[in-house]
Amino acid sequence: MRGSGFGRGLGALVAAMLLGTTGCAGELAPAPKHLASWGKLGAGPGELHQPIGIAVAADGTVYVADAGNDRIEAFSSEGEFLRTFGSRGQEPGNFRRPMDLDIDAKGRLYVAEHGGDRVQVFNQEGEFLRVIRGEDTPAGAFDAAAGVVVSPTGELYVADFYNDRVVAFRRDGTFDRVIGNSGRILPGRLHYPTDLGWVDGRLVVADAYNNRIQLFTPEGKAVTRWGGVLGSGLAGDGPGSFRVATGVAVDALGRIYVADFENHRIQVFTSAGKLVALFGSQGDAPGQFERPTDLDIGPDGRIYVVDFGNDRVQVFEPLSEGSQ
Repeated sequence: MRGSGFGRGLGALVAAMLLGTTGCAGELAPAPKHLASWGKLGAGPGELHQPIGIAVAADGTVYVADAGNDRIEAFSSEGEFLRTFGSRGQEPGNFRRPMDLDIDAKGRLYVAEHGGDRVQVFNQEGEFLRVIRGEDTPAGAFDAAAGVVVSPTGELYVADFYNDRVVAFRRDGTFDRVIGNSGRILPGRLHYPTDLGWVDGRLVVADAYNNRIQLFTPEGKAVTRWGGVLGSGLAGDGPGSFRVATGVAVDALGRIYVADFENHRIQVFTSAGKLVALFGSQGDAPGQFERPTDLDIGPDGRIYVVDFGNDRVQVFEPLSEGSQ
């Protein structure tokens, strides 16, 4: 009996792995041209200390979660410093390690706060509007709110880092459901998710320490995954594999960009998991990265990357439209 049980378990595991995709690629697109960099280590206006998250507004304004300085900084699309808001604290409008950002259809800025276990909402001038806490829901408190995305229809999804899950909220901010549960390898299992995106009616999850990307229906069914062998999440440095997949962004063509943290690069996939582009290497020269954490796509298609270890933001030209 023990032998047959083992056989059934192994068969189920193999079958589950075969449901995943591999991220295998054909010919890759050329690396996009590096356009600009801004920021340096410091606490003054326009300086950065351990920047983690980024979001680009419809008007091109770039918002950066300056985690080490416990604030949000805003820049023009060309890197000109515009304003800052927040400081270290637990009061509304202040932060304890802001980690991720998203902007909804009405221009409101959502900030996932890793150390504060909450999401705060602001207008684009930095005026505090409201706070969303997991402890106010049946699911219980967040244990490090790491990532946030607002769907096209206004639902809010929060990556609950240490709880290995995503918590979904209705448009009015009330609790809806939990997506995913703790684990490795199998579909729907999460291990320290860090960022979220939205593509083709599906939720994109940076399943960071499972070294993979997973896609879910809005109701929470795992439908696609890639990274490692057959989406198993085994860490690697080959094309289509990850060593901590920390940040995601989706462009107008539905391509998914992934910040591959410990491989010091950006990888780009179709929504089915096919690798179409890869750029970056370790270093501090233009176009190189030191542990990139997040990225976003501007309204003109330019790619903005948070270069965490170099305390800067780098900007690249739009990826070729033929890379699909």
